[in-house]
Amino acid sequence: MRALIIGTGSIGTRHVHNIREMRPDTEFVFLRRTASRDALAESCNADVVANFYETLKPRPDYAVIATPSGLHMDAITALVEATIPFYIEKPVVTRQTDVDTLRRLLKENKFSGPTLVGCNLRFLKSLLRIRDILKEGSLGTVVRAQLTVGQWLPDWRTFQDYRQSYSARRDLGGGVVFDLIHELDLIRWWFGEFEHVTGHTGKFSMLEIDAEDTASILLKKKSGPPLVTLNMDYVSRRPVRRYELVGDRATLIWDLGEQTLRKIGPRETEVIDCGNDGFAMADSYKTAMRHFIKCVETLQPTCLDIADGLKTTELALRSKLGDTP
Repeated sequence: MRALIIGTGSIGTRHVHNIREMRPDTEFVFLRRTASRDALAESCNADVVANFYETLKPRPDYAVIATPSGLHMDAITALVEATIPFYIEKPVVTRQTDVDTLRRLLKENKFSGPTLVGCNLRFLKSLLRIRDILKEGSLGTVVRAQLTVGQWLPDWRTFQDYRQSYSARRDLGGGVVFDLIHELDLIRWWFGEFEHVTGHTGKFSMLEIDAEDTASILLKKKSGPPLVTLNMDYVSRRPVRRYELVGDRATLIWDLGEQTLRKIGPRETEVIDCGNDGFAMADSYKTAMRHFIKCVETLQPTCLDIADGLKTTELALRSKLGDTP
């Protein structure tokens, strides 16, 4: 198969390595502004071009969009018009006008993909286990959930100055709400759609960025539980990713740092076995890409297509706006 890679920064490079590991015979073409070659291009004997239409000779079987999210729209437009399946890093886009334009574009071109939005936490085995537990109903009625995620931004990508990263720049889609959109995606995946959103965000720390570094979001359904609280930041000096789901029969606590999933009942606590790779974040990227490539080969829809991803994008946009009905 032939893969078009649009964006070869840290996440794009990860995808290239994963594809090569899974499909060593893949042919690569990199789309870059200057068509410059580097060690990555040489290592996989990639064609490197500066014009999108050059990437169609020969035509790629699929594309991977790994540019900053604020720049996604141009790549999406070209791929939809050329009817090329694509994997796109989260979030799909970062503006409501782009959401509306993209929906219209997909409809006008009758584009059916396959597409996959890169919310790879959906493929993490311990979080899949949570979804199974919710379906089983052993927690009873889940009345509330609290999801907390944070990390000191300068420690996140030690290979670059954090002030130069897309996370620091609002115009590129930076800020915790979009950057840490996994949690918004997970609550939709677990609980469905939320009609009421109250969000408070801001840049409160000494970090030299122009995007929000902290967000607290409260979500509520039109009728019935759960109430969900999300706390997100670029400030926590020790990384944290911890979820608590409180039901009237038991409480479920997932902690990435501790690599534990515990069900706490009225008299005992059960440590749930998620397997040796239940918390292996690196594996979730591979599983997501494997799923996407299989869907491209079989022309089947993925489990998280662009239409679904746009719903998460809109939830993030509503969170940044403040109080919404």
